[in-house]
Amino acid sequence: TGWVERQAVWGKTQDRVGAALHEIGQRLPFTRLGLDSDNGAEFINHDLLAYCQKHQITFTRSRPYKKNDNAHVEEKNWTAVRRLVGYDRYTSRLALETLNRLYGLLRWHTNFFQPVMQLQEKTRNGAKVHKVYDTPQTPYQRLLKSGILSPQKQIALAATSRGLPPVRLLRDIAAAQEQLWARAERAPRPQRPPASDGIPTNA
Repeated sequence: TGWVERQAVWGKTQDRVGAALHEIGQRLPFTRLGLDSDNGAEFINHDLLAYCQKHQITFTRSRPYKKNDNAHVEEKNWTAVRRLVGYDRYTSRLALETLNRLYGLLRWHTNFFQPVMQLQEKTRNGAKVHKVYDTPQTPYQRLLKSGILSPQKQIALAATSRGLPPVRLLRDIAAAQEQLWARAERAPRPQRPPASDGIPTNA
């Protein structure tokens, strides 16, 4: 469906990452069937495996040294994160709170107002590649057509969609971005060396 959820985490310890994944699961309007991670220790651990077994979630991981295994997820790093947040470094709790507040606003905008196209067919004729995409639809529209939502979820999401003010949402996103960027860690400017006493010499 292209549904996107984001969550910033204070450190990559397995308990915090596990708590973030649980929180994302509580927000999702559908049941998680699987979870696929990279090979970091924050994911590959007994706690997350036990969590997935308890909730009947299929847990898989990418193959070591195969960077293309998660290509369809990695391509979202730009559109879903970097294009909106940037590349600054954040090291304060206040920045973490601001980032998650921004992610909360982006959740509504991305899933309810951002149409996406999905590749249906790709053919190659020599050096030329021809791609065919479907009609652009928002993740919310794709979710409705998927038939996986319960009637209660359909009613709840429809009410949410009707109540979202897109213009005010964009203003709130812009304000949260400005607050976040103001809390970025800036590298100190290099100090000019003190003027030397005596007569300068040529080397």
